[in-house]
Amino acid sequence: MGAPVVGFRGGRGVVGEDRPLGLSMAAAWNLWPAVDLMIGIGTRLEIPFMRWGSMMRCERSIAGRRLIRIDIDPAEMDRLDTDGPLAGDAAVTVGALLSALDAAGHPPQGDRAAIADAKAKAARDIRSVQPQMAYLDVIRDVLPRDGFLVEELSQMGFTSNFGYPVYEPRTYVSCGYQGTLGFGFPTALGVKVAHPDKPVVSITGDGGFLFAMPELATAVQYGIDLVTIVFDNGCYGNVRRDQETRFAGHVIGADLVNPDFVKLAESFGIRAWRVDTPDGLRPALEAALALGAPALIQVQVPRGTEVSPWSFIHPAS
Repeated sequence: MGAPVVGFRGGRGVVGEDRPLGLSMAAAWNLWPAVDLMIGIGTRLEIPFMRWGSMMRCERSIAGRRLIRIDIDPAEMDRLDTDGPLAGDAAVTVGALLSALDAAGHPPQGDRAAIADAKAKAARDIRSVQPQMAYLDVIRDVLPRDGFLVEELSQMGFTSNFGYPVYEPRTYVSCGYQGTLGFGFPTALGVKVAHPDKPVVSITGDGGFLFAMPELATAVQYGIDLVTIVFDNGCYGNVRRDQETRFAGHVIGADLVNPDFVKLAESFGIRAWRVDTPDGLRPALEAALALGAPALIQVQVPRGTEVSPWSFIHPAS
């Protein structure tokens, strides 16, 4: 069809973002004004219906845009106003749709130049989200294209939703719609056990990591060579920003008293590094991935220095 493809969280990498038609949601937003038809494949369509049009209030329809939904659950067709409901297995149904288009002699009509421009503009615009983007650039550069990144609710995790390019299906592991703080590190242990021959990196904030920190013992006991990067900003960053900007600076319960994460990891017998710049992260990450044993990197981030990523997640709000 020549249509651009975008995934959010669980669907990222279905079409690699290094391919012409694979888009991040930041790039897709740039094309949104010109969209007349959406095809949602196995998705609740959270991006257009809950994030681009409102702040997590689900709209049933979007003016000027028709919708085709492909989903294995027929009940999903009643949740949104759907012009073309197709209930069935995604692979079988998409194959049938493409065969019907071929039979009708429908040529690809995607505007490749507009898509490329949207991708290039998004790549420039998201550079404003610092220092998160600089750190994600290093991780993406060091991690092979089929390596796994497990995100966490954190300033790094939110930024990775749009700022970390994903090239292969299922290599970006997310907490999904529920947004469960603390899921990242223990989930990443499971990802590594399931894929022992692939590199796995967990990115987590200090608050989220402390939810399941004792599982460092599990990593050592079972030789799970996960690389965990703890971004230590000394607070629940999102909560603190909201308190500062929406509640007149009334900060309560958002600041943390943290351990020395390097010494903590070493007390479990885990090799650890402390860095405070993207340039410092690169050699530490390369060494950690080559170690063949559990490893931890503490990234020290001064409190309050992270640029908010939310303008690229809720751009219309």
